[in-house]
Amino acid sequence: MNVPGNNLGLSEVRVFGKGYGEKPSQVKGFDVNRQTDRRDVGFSWKPVKGAQGYNIRWGIAPDKLYQSWLLYEVDDHFMRNLDRDTKYYFTIEAFNENGISEKSEIVEVR
Repeated sequence: MNVPGNNLGLSEVRVFGKGYGEKPSQVKGFDVNRQTDRRDVGFSWKPVKGAQGYNIRWGIAPDKLYQSWLLYEVDDHFMRNLDRDTKYYFTIEAFNENGISEKSEIVEVR
């Protein structure tokens, strides 16, 4: 094995795998509230027992949820980055060291 310098140094290594417990259950009560300033949207949901965090996924079509926001230890969020006249679709999933939950139902916001 060769390295460019005299010594090999690693920092912040993440190892992925599956834990021995259960993955979180599906998120319930996912509420999406587009604000008066249509560039802003607020989210809230019921916390999932055993979840380490949540992924809010969104996009311009139900099959094009290409954007995501990763959140830890919260049950609400506020975003200020939408287009005023675009219709959006949102879903949320919970995760922990054992896996990722099923996605919530997709919410359409005009």
